[in-house]
Amino acid sequence: MSGIFKIKNAIRNFCRKEDELITPIFRFIFSYALFLTIQKLFGYNDLAGKKEVIFLISVLASLLPDSFLFFMSGVVISLHCFSVSLETGAVFVIIFILMYCFYMRFFPRYAYVILMVPIFYLLGIPYAAPIIVAMTAGLLGFIPAAFGVVIYYFSLSVAEVSRMLAVTDSSMAEDLAAFKHLIVSMISNKEMYTSAAIFAITVVITGILAKFTYDYAIYIAIAGGTVINIFGSIFAGYIMNQDVPMNQVVIGSIIGLIFAIVVRFGKGILDYKRTERVQFEDDEYYYYVKAVPKIDAEKKNPRTKQGQIEKALLEGREYSKKKHKNTVTEDDEEMSDAPQEQSEPSPRTSQKPAAKQVETPLSPNGPVGHARNVVSVLNPNEDSAFTDIDNK
Repeated sequence: MSGIFKIKNAIRNFCRKEDELITPIFRFIFSYALFLTIQKLFGYNDLAGKKEVIFLISVLASLLPDSFLFFMSGVVISLHCFSVSLETGAVFVIIFILMYCFYMRFFPRYAYVILMVPIFYLLGIPYAAPIIVAMTAGLLGFIPAAFGVVIYYFSLSVAEVSRMLAVTDSSMAEDLAAFKHLIVSMISNKEMYTSAAIFAITVVITGILAKFTYDYAIYIAIAGGTVINIFGSIFAGYIMNQDVPMNQVVIGSIIGLIFAIVVRFGKGILDYKRTERVQFEDDEYYYYVKAVPKIDAEKKNPRTKQGQIEKALLEGREYSKKKHKNTVTEDDEEMSDAPQEQSEPSPRTSQKPAAKQVETPLSPNGPVGHARNVVSVLNPNEDSAFTDIDNK
C-alpha cells in the first residue's frame, strides 16, 4: 500500500511542479474531445467540422478561461444548427442564452459540466456522469448536468429535423413543419425529462451526503450516489412510463463509482482514526472544528501534535484580546480630538492616537474562515482535510 501512495505522491508532486505545462495539456485534451463530440452529434457545417479548425479552437481553449470554451462550443453548435435551418439555429441560440443568463453568468467555473455530459452520452456511459459530476463539481453541479442532458437530446431532435428537410423540397411550409416538429419533440420528450431528473437527484443527494461531518461521509456519499443512480433510474422510468436501459445504467454507475474512488484517492485518503476536534472562542463566536488528516506515506510522524493545536488556540485567543484592545470607539476619538482645558496634558491625551486595525492572517471575514485559519497554524505544509462545523 505504501508503494501506491509513493507513486501517487510522485505524480502529485510532478503535476504541482509542472502545473503551467500539465494544466494546458489536460485542458487541450478535454477541449479536443469536446469539439469532436460536437462534430459527431451535429456535424452539419463543413467549416466547423474541419480538423484544423477544431485543433485551433482547442489550443485557444487550453490557454484561455473556461468561459471561452463555453462560448466557443455555443458558437460551433450554432453554426451546425443554422446549417440545418434558420429556425433550428434560432432555437439553440435561445437555449444557449437561457443557460448563460440563469446559471453560467453566476457560476462560470461549472461550464465544463454542461460540456462533459454529452461526451459521456457519446461514449455510451451516460449514467456515469452524475456521480462524476457530484464528486468534481459538488452540489451546485446538478443544474449544469441537467443542461448537458438537454443539449444531447436537442442534438437528437435536430437530427430528425435534418432528415425531414433532406427528403423534402426546401420551402416555407416545410421549414415551418420542421420547426414545429423540433419544438414538439423537445417539449414532449419524456426520456429527456427522466434523464435530467435522475442526473439532478443523484448529484444533489451525493453532494449533500458528502457535506456531512460524520466519519467516512465522503465514501458513504459515493456509494449512496451509485445506489440512488441505479434505483432512481428504475423509479423515474416507472413514473414517466419509460423503458430504462438497465445494462447501461448499471455499467455506467459502476464506472462512475470507480472514477469517483480514483478522484478521492488522488485528493487523499482520509484517516478517521486520527481525527482531531478543536474548539475555541473569541469575542463574537464560539468555534467547533474537526480536522481529519490524510494518509501520506512520505510523512515520518503521522500523528497530529496536540501542542500545535494548543498553540493555535492560544494564538487565536491572543489575537482576540489584541483586537479588543486596539478597537477605538467614536466617542473616544472625539474625546482625543477635543481641546483640553487643563494646563497639564492628561495621560490619555498625551498618548498617540490608536492605529487603525490591520487585517492579519488570523482576521477572517467570518467564523468559518477564522476557524480554518487557526487550524492551519498546525502545520502549513501538512496535507490535511478540514471539515467546518456550524458555529454557535
